[in-house]
Amino acid sequence: MSIAASGRSLGSRLWSSYNRQLDARPLVTKSFTSFFGFIVGDGVAQVAAGEKYDYWRTARFATYGILVHGPLSHVWYGILDKNVMPRTPKSPAAVVIKMALDQVLLSPIGICLFYSIIKTMEGQSDKIQATLKDKFWPTLLAGYAVWPLAHVINFRFIPNSQRVLYINAVNVCWNVFLCKLASSGPQDNSRSKAASRTDNKELKSEV
Repeated sequence: MSIAASGRSLGSRLWSSYNRQLDARPLVTKSFTSFFGFIVGDGVAQVAAGEKYDYWRTARFATYGILVHGPLSHVWYGILDKNVMPRTPKSPAAVVIKMALDQVLLSPIGICLFYSIIKTMEGQSDKIQATLKDKFWPTLLAGYAVWPLAHVINFRFIPNSQRVLYINAVNVCWNVFLCKLASSGPQDNSRSKAASRTDNKELKSEV
């Protein structure tokens, strides 16, 4: 058997095993899917930044993935499938309603949960309010450029049991942005604004 054939065979067995676990232990399997999704997302973010790797930071994001993101996604998608046009779940109307509910309801709640829990794990719960004030809208607006289309695909084409896996695949890129934003402090924007004001003053003095 060739190496390529062996690789395909191994991939097929792993995929079959993953789907069996989804059927037998859906909540646990989806939670671990988010666990690994956040590890990969933060790992890529840190490597791309070229700084010394912070394993504790990755551990915090992975903890959020397994304890919050995975379970919350499992429950939320179940609620949507059960209550939004369950007889025609793949119809255009059902897909658009589910996407809209996800973006209007879950996205703001998820952003607040994410920053609040990450700051608590960092031992900086006193900075939650300032962090949300600084990062809530940039995160929400950036998400609106990604997630509406991603969820149209999700609700139209992805099997119910594999939605958390699909979302975590999209999340690898999204988590790079989210993890970088979460690891930067509110003071970063303040410094950039101060630098901008300084530049403007220098420009005016030159004129």
